[in-house]
Amino acid sequence: MADQRELEVLYRRGYSRRQFLQRAAALGISSATALSFLAACGPAATPAPGATGAGGKPAGADGPVKLTFFVYVGANQGVVPREVQAEYMKANPNVTIELFEGTNAETYPKMVAARKTTPDQPLINFGYFNADATAKGDVDDMWESLDPANVPTVSNVYDSFKRKDNKGIAWGMVGIGLMYNTDNVKSAPGSWMDFWDPKFKGRLALSNGNHYLSGLVTTTRALGGKESDAAAVDKAFKLISDKAKEGQIRLFFLSNDQVKQPMIRGEVWLSGWFNSSVDIWANQEKGPFGYAAPKEGQIAFTIYHHIVKGTSAAQKYHAEKIINMLNDKQWLTRYCNLTHSIPVAKDITLDPDLANQEAFKTRNIEGAMQLDWPTLAMKNADWNERFNKEIVAFVK
Repeated sequence: MADQRELEVLYRRGYSRRQFLQRAAALGISSATALSFLAACGPAATPAPGATGAGGKPAGADGPVKLTFFVYVGANQGVVPREVQAEYMKANPNVTIELFEGTNAETYPKMVAARKTTPDQPLINFGYFNADATAKGDVDDMWESLDPANVPTVSNVYDSFKRKDNKGIAWGMVGIGLMYNTDNVKSAPGSWMDFWDPKFKGRLALSNGNHYLSGLVTTTRALGGKESDAAAVDKAFKLISDKAKEGQIRLFFLSNDQVKQPMIRGEVWLSGWFNSSVDIWANQEKGPFGYAAPKEGQIAFTIYHHIVKGTSAAQKYHAEKIINMLNDKQWLTRYCNLTHSIPVAKDITLDPDLANQEAFKTRNIEGAMQLDWPTLAMKNADWNERFNKEIVAFVK
């Protein structure tokens, strides 16, 4: 039984006959046992390396295939993945899909650790990954390129969200824009530079640690620079430091409540925040919150579907088919409406209460600001040190 289970695992990975026999031998399984197993599975298990069957289907794709699918937990984020999981397994009874629920922050380090010990048996085969995890995966060479023949929905994605070499497909985003107090601000702000408008003196809240919310990156961009341009970042640091000395900044926050509660009390009138949270606080909790997409663009905190390297050819084939289902208009529309996510694919029909929000308008999706997330990750510690010395130190 142990040999049988080991052979099934090898078979699901879609190896060629030679690779299959070599790996079986490495596990102490006799050639006779391995050959008998292959014979029972039929000819689809034994093509030459790299060969595929009809329709581009790789070796082993018709045999038993097991996939681990990473999905987000809570807030209706598991509804559509479970529906797609059930439908795909019904249509493909040889495929088993197991859900792995959690957050990218806690799961990605586990994926890296698993890759070091078992590179051809990844912890996750495919799933949902945000901009931060995607950037880390780019640095770590974690992602497979998707085959457009199996994922034709890549053509539906707005051009500004398309990935080089189809290393993943962007399906949605959370917008980061201007959150303002509607009791005290009657005309919606329109620019990231409104942070420094005298009318918000002493009423501005900034993040201390996340520089896409601290004013540093948005000011750099609004002044025409980029995160990778040291001179442009220095210019933004100086402007913010000067404004801090003038009393422009009311407070710094590290958590949701540290920006939410002061705005409810009217102590803070302006900040940068996520459209999804502002939506809930304004429309469900009836708080004094408004959201505006700045003229320079709301920040695109993009979310992707990726396939992890180390996934076998047979697994990749089925993962691509599932990803294509998830990005089909029917399923993507349902997911975005359930989770209040902003789609980055064309012709997605949103519920009217979402479609009418600023963050969801086509011009604000296509014109969203695409940050250099790897540079943000690399520079974060240095920028934090400077931010505390040059800015935080002058806010009393």
